[in-house]
Amino acid sequence: MADKNQYNVVFVLGGPGAGKGTQCEKIQETFGFKHLSAGELLRQEKQEPNSQYGKEIETHLKNGSIVPVKITCSLLRREMETSGKNNFLIDGFPRNKDNLDGWNLEMEGVAKVRNVLFFNCPDQ
Repeated sequence: MADKNQYNVVFVLGGPGAGKGTQCEKIQETFGFKHLSAGELLRQEKQEPNSQYGKEIETHLKNGSIVPVKITCSLLRREMETSGKNNFLIDGFPRNKDNLDGWNLEMEGVAKVRNVLFFNCPDQ
């Protein structure tokens, strides 16, 4: 039974080109979930002139390093809170165990991961 005080989350994972975005669009249309792309949120935040995280995000994206989980969770949480929705597809996050541990710490009592969709596709 869903806790009414928590957002319901489905993590959507898989390699580049595996169809995460396409399937998220279909699930969003059919089931009313809100699709949140972690990468897209980071790129948007980087472009915000008054962002407290913009420069740090830009540095990580330039270096090919992973943005601190606290920043990514903050952006995801902000989107959840302003969306008016309760069910979310989070595309491209978590990227590693540190991300998952950070999510569990930052989002405890806020969001509950209900499922994980993993698209395991051949490179071709």
